[in-house]
Amino acid sequence: MKKKETEFLTEEEAQAILRVPDRRTLQGKRDYAILLTLLTAGLRKAEICSLKVEDLKTYRNQAVIDVIGKGQRFRRIPLKAETLLAIKDYLKSTGNGTEPVHPIFQTLGKHGPYQERGLTPKAVDCLTKSVARKALLQKRIHPHVMRHTFATTLLDNGNDLRTVQALMGHSHIRTTEAYLHSTDDRKVDDPEPSVWGVKQDGGGGRILIPRTMSPPKTSSCNRKF
Repeated sequence: MKKKETEFLTEEEAQAILRVPDRRTLQGKRDYAILLTLLTAGLRKAEICSLKVEDLKTYRNQAVIDVIGKGQRFRRIPLKAETLLAIKDYLKSTGNGTEPVHPIFQTLGKHGPYQERGLTPKAVDCLTKSVARKALLQKRIHPHVMRHTFATTLLDNGNDLRTVQALMGHSHIRTTEAYLHSTDDRKVDDPEPSVWGVKQDGGGGRILIPRTMSPPKTSSCNRKF
Protein backbone atom coordinates (compact mmCIF):
# COMPACT_ATOMS: atom_id res chain seq x y z
CA MET A 1 0.00 0.00 0.00
CA LYS A 2 1.32 3.40 -0.97
CA LYS A 3 2.07 5.64 2.00
CA LYS A 4 -0.21 8.66 2.27
CA GLU A 5 1.54 11.84 1.19
CA THR A 6 2.02 14.58 3.75
CA GLU A 7 -0.29 17.55 3.19
CA PHE A 8 0.84 21.14 3.61
CA LEU A 9 -0.38 24.66 2.90
CA THR A 10 1.14 26.90 0.27
CA GLU A 11 1.94 30.51 1.17
CA GLU A 12 -1.13 31.61 -0.78
CA GLU A 13 -3.41 29.22 1.11
CA ALA A 14 -1.97 30.11 4.52
CA GLN A 15 -2.44 33.83 3.94
CA ALA A 16 -6.03 33.27 2.78
CA ILE A 17 -6.78 31.37 5.99
CA LEU A 18 -5.15 34.00 8.20
CA ARG A 19 -7.30 36.73 6.66
CA VAL A 20 -10.55 35.04 7.66
CA PRO A 21 -10.75 35.95 11.40
CA ASP A 22 -12.18 39.41 12.11
CA ARG A 23 -9.52 40.72 14.47
CA ARG A 24 -11.75 43.57 15.60
CA THR A 25 -13.66 41.00 17.69
CA LEU A 26 -12.60 38.85 20.64
CA GLN A 27 -13.30 35.65 18.72
CA GLY A 28 -11.34 36.92 15.75
CA LYS A 29 -8.35 37.78 17.93
CA ARG A 30 -8.46 34.32 19.51
CA ASP A 31 -8.87 32.45 16.23
CA TYR A 32 -6.10 34.40 14.52
CA ALA A 33 -3.73 33.72 17.43
CA ILE A 34 -4.55 30.00 17.32
CA LEU A 35 -4.02 29.74 13.56
CA LEU A 36 -0.76 31.66 13.68
CA THR A 37 0.51 29.53 16.57
CA LEU A 38 -0.31 26.35 14.67
CA LEU A 39 1.54 27.60 11.60
CA THR A 40 4.61 29.08 13.30
CA ALA A 41 5.10 26.74 16.27
CA GLY A 42 3.88 23.42 14.88
CA LEU A 43 1.84 22.44 17.92
CA ARG A 44 -0.57 19.53 17.98
CA LYS A 45 -4.20 20.46 18.63
CA ALA A 46 -4.08 18.90 22.11
CA GLU A 47 -0.97 20.96 22.88
CA ILE A 48 -2.71 24.17 21.80
CA CYS A 49 -5.58 23.37 24.15
CA SER A 50 -3.31 22.64 27.12
CA LEU A 51 -1.26 25.85 26.88
CA LYS A 52 -1.22 27.99 30.02
CA VAL A 53 -0.20 31.62 30.41
CA GLU A 54 2.86 30.46 32.37
CA ASP A 55 4.07 28.55 29.29
CA LEU A 56 4.87 31.87 27.57
CA LYS A 57 8.42 32.74 28.58
CA THR A 58 11.57 34.58 27.62
CA TYR A 59 14.73 32.49 27.24
CA ARG A 60 18.02 34.16 26.33
CA ASN A 61 16.18 37.27 25.10
CA GLN A 62 13.95 35.14 22.86
CA ALA A 63 10.21 34.66 23.33
CA VAL A 64 9.50 30.95 23.67
CA ILE A 65 6.65 28.64 24.52
CA ASP A 66 7.16 25.55 26.68
CA VAL A 67 5.21 22.49 25.58
CA ILE A 68 4.60 19.07 27.11
CA GLY A 69 3.76 16.81 24.20
CA LYS A 70 3.24 13.13 23.49
CA GLY A 71 4.83 10.82 26.00
CA GLN A 72 5.19 13.78 28.40
CA ARG A 73 8.18 14.95 26.35
CA PHE A 74 9.17 18.56 26.96
CA ARG A 75 10.20 20.93 24.21
CA ARG A 76 10.84 24.66 24.02
CA ILE A 77 9.81 26.41 20.81
CA PRO A 78 10.89 29.92 19.76
CA LEU A 79 7.94 32.21 19.06
CA LYS A 80 7.94 34.61 16.14
CA ALA A 81 7.30 38.24 17.08
CA GLU A 82 4.00 38.36 15.17
CA THR A 83 2.76 35.21 16.93
CA LEU A 84 3.61 36.54 20.38
CA LEU A 85 1.92 39.84 19.52
CA ALA A 86 -1.24 38.05 18.39
CA ILE A 87 -1.40 35.99 21.59
CA LYS A 88 -0.82 39.04 23.79
CA ASP A 89 -3.43 41.04 21.89
CA TYR A 90 -5.98 38.28 22.52
CA LEU A 91 -5.05 37.87 26.20
CA LYS A 92 -5.29 41.61 26.75
CA SER A 93 -8.80 41.60 25.29
CA THR A 94 -9.90 38.77 27.59
CA GLY A 95 -8.47 40.42 30.69
CA ASN A 96 -7.18 37.02 31.79
CA GLY A 97 -3.56 37.22 30.77
CA THR A 98 -1.97 37.54 34.22
CA GLU A 99 -2.98 34.32 35.99
CA PRO A 100 -0.14 31.81 35.34
CA VAL A 101 -2.29 28.65 35.31
CA HIS A 102 -5.01 30.22 33.17
CA PRO A 103 -5.55 28.47 29.79
CA ILE A 104 -4.42 30.74 26.97
CA PHE A 105 -7.21 29.79 24.57
CA GLN A 106 -10.74 29.56 25.96
CA THR A 107 -14.34 29.11 25.00
CA LEU A 108 -16.24 32.37 24.68
CA GLY A 109 -19.48 31.42 26.39
CA LYS A 110 -21.79 32.08 23.45
CA HIS A 111 -24.51 29.75 24.79
CA GLY A 112 -25.52 31.42 28.02
CA PRO A 113 -23.95 30.89 31.49
CA TYR A 114 -20.84 28.77 31.31
CA GLN A 115 -17.84 27.75 33.33
CA GLU A 116 -14.62 29.30 32.08
CA ARG A 117 -12.59 26.56 30.42
CA GLY A 118 -10.01 25.91 27.76
CA LEU A 119 -10.79 24.88 24.21
CA THR A 120 -11.11 21.22 23.28
CA PRO A 121 -9.26 19.52 20.40
CA LYS A 122 -12.64 19.17 18.67
CA ALA A 123 -13.07 22.96 18.79
CA VAL A 124 -9.67 23.44 17.15
CA ASP A 125 -10.69 20.96 14.45
CA CYS A 126 -13.87 22.94 13.84
CA LEU A 127 -11.97 26.21 13.69
CA THR A 128 -9.58 25.00 10.99
CA LYS A 129 -12.42 23.50 8.94
CA SER A 130 -14.43 26.70 9.26
CA VAL A 131 -11.68 29.07 8.13
CA ALA A 132 -10.71 26.78 5.25
CA ARG A 133 -14.31 26.80 4.05
CA LYS A 134 -14.55 30.59 4.32
CA ALA A 135 -11.25 30.96 2.47
CA LEU A 136 -12.69 28.77 -0.33
CA LEU A 137 -9.91 26.19 -0.09
CA GLN A 138 -10.52 22.79 -1.66
CA LYS A 139 -8.00 20.93 0.49
CA ARG A 140 -9.16 19.04 3.55
CA ILE A 141 -7.64 21.30 6.21
CA HIS A 142 -7.13 20.18 9.80
CA PRO A 143 -4.66 21.18 12.53
CA HIS A 144 -2.11 18.56 11.51
CA VAL A 145 -1.88 20.08 8.02
CA MET A 146 -0.67 23.28 9.69
CA ARG A 147 1.80 21.28 11.74
CA HIS A 148 3.05 19.68 8.51
CA THR A 149 3.38 23.15 7.01
CA PHE A 150 5.54 24.25 9.95
CA ALA A 151 7.88 21.28 9.48
CA THR A 152 8.26 21.69 5.71
CA THR A 153 8.88 25.43 6.15
CA LEU A 154 11.71 24.68 8.60
CA LEU A 155 13.31 22.27 6.15
CA ASP A 156 12.84 24.71 3.27
CA ASN A 157 14.72 27.30 5.32
CA GLY A 158 17.73 25.02 5.70
CA ASN A 159 17.18 23.57 9.19
CA ASP A 160 18.62 20.09 9.69
CA LEU A 161 16.50 17.04 10.49
CA ARG A 162 17.59 16.85 14.14
CA THR A 163 16.52 20.45 14.76
CA VAL A 164 13.15 19.86 13.11
CA GLN A 165 12.74 16.62 15.07
CA ALA A 166 13.31 18.48 18.35
CA LEU A 167 10.90 21.31 17.49
CA MET A 168 8.22 18.88 16.33
CA GLY A 169 8.60 16.63 19.37
CA HIS A 170 9.11 13.47 17.32
CA SER A 171 10.47 10.50 19.23
CA HIS A 172 11.97 8.96 16.07
CA ILE A 173 13.91 10.67 13.28
CA ARG A 174 12.09 8.48 10.74
CA THR A 175 8.91 10.43 11.42
CA THR A 176 10.69 13.68 10.59
CA GLU A 177 12.25 12.24 7.44
CA ALA A 178 8.76 11.91 5.91
CA TYR A 179 8.71 15.69 5.49
CA LEU A 180 11.71 15.64 3.15
CA HIS A 181 9.45 14.39 0.35
CA SER A 182 6.96 17.17 1.05
CA THR A 183 9.61 19.85 0.64
CA ASP A 184 10.30 18.66 -2.91
CA ASP A 185 6.60 18.98 -3.74
CA ARG A 186 6.43 22.36 -2.06
CA LYS A 187 9.25 23.76 -4.20
CA VAL A 188 7.04 23.08 -7.20
CA ASP A 189 3.73 24.27 -5.71
CA ASP A 190 5.00 27.20 -3.64
CA PRO A 191 8.46 28.44 -4.74
CA GLU A 192 8.40 31.64 -2.66
CA PRO A 193 9.66 31.66 0.96
CA SER A 194 6.92 31.62 3.59
CA VAL A 195 6.26 34.68 5.74
CA TRP A 196 3.29 34.15 8.03
CA GLY A 197 0.99 36.83 9.38
CA VAL A 198 -1.23 39.47 7.82
CA LYS A 199 -1.64 43.17 8.49
CA GLN A 200 -4.60 44.23 10.58
CA ASP A 201 -5.95 46.58 7.97
CA GLY A 202 -9.67 45.92 8.14
CA GLY A 203 -9.56 43.50 5.23
CA GLY A 204 -8.24 45.96 2.67
CA GLY A 205 -5.52 43.64 1.43
CA ARG A 206 -5.93 41.30 -1.50
CA ILE A 207 -6.70 37.68 -0.62
CA LEU A 208 -5.10 35.18 -2.94
CA ILE A 209 -7.25 32.09 -3.43
CA PRO A 210 -6.40 28.94 -5.41
CA ARG A 211 -8.31 28.47 -8.63
CA THR A 212 -11.33 26.30 -7.89
CA MET A 213 -14.50 25.59 -9.81
CA SER A 214 -16.89 24.38 -7.11
CA PRO A 215 -17.40 25.27 -3.43
CA PRO A 216 -16.11 22.84 -0.78
CA LYS A 217 -18.49 20.64 1.18
CA THR A 218 -20.23 22.27 4.11
CA SER A 219 -18.56 21.57 7.45
CA SER A 220 -20.50 19.80 10.18
CA CYS A 221 -19.01 22.20 12.76
CA ASN A 222 -21.87 24.67 13.01
CA ARG A 223 -21.72 25.20 16.77
CA LYS A 224 -19.86 28.29 17.94
CA PHE A 225 -17.25 27.82 20.65
